[in-house]
Amino acid sequence: MKKIAMLLIGNITTDGRVQKEIASLKARGHSVTLIQWAYTGAKFDKEQLGVDILDYPYLLVKSATRNFFRQIRFNFFALGHLKRLRPNIVQCNDLNTLIGGCLFRHRAQIIYDAHELFSESQKGLRKIIWSLLERIMVPACHAYIQPEKNRRTYFARKYDLPESSITLVENFPLGKYPFSGRNRLRERFSIAGDKKIVLYAGMLGAGRKIENMIKSMSLLDSRFVLVLLGPTFKGYDKKLVDLVANLRIQDRVKFHPEIPNTEMLDHINSGDIGLVFYENTNLNNYWCASNKLYEFIFCGKPVITNDYPGLKEVVEKNQLGACLSDSTPELIANAVKEVEEMEPAAHEPYVWERQEEQYLGLFT
Repeated sequence: MKKIAMLLIGNITTDGRVQKEIASLKARGHSVTLIQWAYTGAKFDKEQLGVDILDYPYLLVKSATRNFFRQIRFNFFALGHLKRLRPNIVQCNDLNTLIGGCLFRHRAQIIYDAHELFSESQKGLRKIIWSLLERIMVPACHAYIQPEKNRRTYFARKYDLPESSITLVENFPLGKYPFSGRNRLRERFSIAGDKKIVLYAGMLGAGRKIENMIKSMSLLDSRFVLVLLGPTFKGYDKKLVDLVANLRIQDRVKFHPEIPNTEMLDHINSGDIGLVFYENTNLNNYWCASNKLYEFIFCGKPVITNDYPGLKEVVEKNQLGACLSDSTPELIANAVKEVEEMEPAAHEPYVWERQEEQYLGLFT
């Protein structure tokens, strides 16, 4: 049995990847402690999650500079607990937790699970700082995980690593998910059975083409209802609500608040068509590692997404939906009509259990 510490900046209740990793480790008999900064102040049930959690007790503030330094301070908060806990292995989830792990590298094996191409997703001075820190810290790690194969190839070349030394652990859902049997979205919004639910699930941000999704509804007939499920930024939510009102489609665009990851598949299963879009502004987006893509596929829902290499290989190759060269309202609306009658079979290879042993092999 190994004594493992996980470092995470984010809320474990909405991070399905880390939830699955912890569950797999505990099922194999390992001891796991999560050291996290759930910066929004969200509440979580430690007993329900089944893991010891040490939480950094600060919230995000309006100042980006202060938030950056709070990330740095979290790493020293984590380092203090690592010295007390004395784990055999430390898994750092993303670059912003790697400082604490690397300062402990002489006492434990450090595994870097790069959920994102972190420095590539930054801008300005933050990009310069994180790129410098990454170049210093990556060589100090003992093992690496990437969630998408194009990212793995890029990361290996960037740091002159053998690609075989980087474990590929993709964002696949659990294959044994306990569906409730309820039609959650239709129940919540009283959507009739003859309507088609077009579902977006995730952060409601400008880079996810939310406004174009809304505009596409004005080009479709009344059979289609758009549900936008997830958190958004203060101020942007009003912009979206105003757009819906200006288009006079309030009855066909519904906003659903963020939900725990444990409920996500149950909600996705009550939709009909999935939308997954990323703006091609950096390599992290271009080689996106989407949780929602595989969750829609697992539930047997056709997906409309970008025509980026990794997405095309999954969606077009397996005839699971449509990949668009651009995410204009017109193209989205046409794709919705194109995939309306598709009933893609759930693909068994895209489940967590198929790659669980690859992940657990890092902890032997």
